[in-house]
Amino acid sequence: MGLGKLLPQHRAIGTGGTRYEAYDITSGAHLDTYKIFGDLAPDWPASSYKNGMSIPGAWRASLLISGLLAGMPWNGFRAPSGDDPSPRLVTPTPPLLQQPAPPDTRFTTMRSMGLDYLWEGNAIGVYAARGRDGWPTAIVPVPAAFVGVRRIDERDYGLPVGEIEYSIGSLRFSPAEVLHIKGPCEPGGLRGLGILEAHMKTLRGADDLSAEAHSVKGVPTGYLKATNPDLNQAGADALKTKWLQSQAVRTVAVLNATTEFVPLAWNPEQAQLIEARKFSLTDMENIFGLPVGWLGGASGSRTYKNIEQDAINLIKFSMNDHFTAFKEALSQAFPRGVTIEPDLDALLASDTLNRYNAYNIATGGKPWLLPSEVRATERRRAIEGIDDAPAPASTPAAPVVPDDDDPETEGTEQ
Repeated sequence: MGLGKLLPQHRAIGTGGTRYEAYDITSGAHLDTYKIFGDLAPDWPASSYKNGMSIPGAWRASLLISGLLAGMPWNGFRAPSGDDPSPRLVTPTPPLLQQPAPPDTRFTTMRSMGLDYLWEGNAIGVYAARGRDGWPTAIVPVPAAFVGVRRIDERDYGLPVGEIEYSIGSLRFSPAEVLHIKGPCEPGGLRGLGILEAHMKTLRGADDLSAEAHSVKGVPTGYLKATNPDLNQAGADALKTKWLQSQAVRTVAVLNATTEFVPLAWNPEQAQLIEARKFSLTDMENIFGLPVGWLGGASGSRTYKNIEQDAINLIKFSMNDHFTAFKEALSQAFPRGVTIEPDLDALLASDTLNRYNAYNIATGGKPWLLPSEVRATERRRAIEGIDDAPAPASTPAAPVVPDDDDPETEGTEQ
């Protein structure tokens, strides 16, 4: 089913579409042709979490996590076979990983699904096209808020009892037709739990705090203190009226020697609720599972020296759950024995000096990398006759001959 359910019935197959030509990257031989017909980018209604992303901390956290999910290249690997113990990279990159929902780029599609996964707890796409082997090559992303999920009971006859059914309007799909990346859920739960459902109260509090800070004017509340003993009620009322008029148009107020303005609250820092807003950012870091300090909340300083360790901590303690959810769901769209993995090298790349030191270790002493492989990693062409040979083994250090008169080497075997 898939794409046929979502396209207008009068659209004839073959009147336009997208075609993928797959070639072997080594030999250049043509491998396969993938065809997709119709519009794979329907205009769905606006998402329900749009207002939540108007909170600056939530916006930044959402884009950070969804951008990492989308920005990583995703590759397929075949399980080891025979005498080769290493997984084999699937080449060329399958269309479902290269451009899942044409005409959108992979980054656009993956980011949108990442946002749905974070906020709604579910990222859902309907398989739209399949290759000659029957495995999916494209999807139509569908906002999770508009997808119903239920388990068929004995009163339904369209699907077997116990089968999971996905519904989009009047359309129904079986699990084999749907890519469903599910967030945290209870055992046996059909839908994941997202930030919008679990943290609505905190999000509303952050929004109210931001609104309160923006509503505070530069002039604090207070009172006019007059020391003139001849001031009567009419004069006091007139003085108050002129003061309010000057503040309404933000002009300079003039007070005489017997009149003083006494503020009651709001120094400049309080006017922006600095501490409360920092705490709100810390709340956002906890809600989105980011290490403390990534959004500028109340935390210790982050320096250039620990930025690489910060990236490792981000993957281990924040992004690993998200990467695992996506890669396991995507792996189910491929034949058994093929697993999907994100390429984290770009995120974990060291600075130039540390990278070169690592290459020096890998190619010297007991080498396990050829110079040509290092140059390929650095996107440089190999030099024939030089980079294909292993680096010469380093000269072993001379053995230390113990000195009988040296107490530090006494008792050492020679």
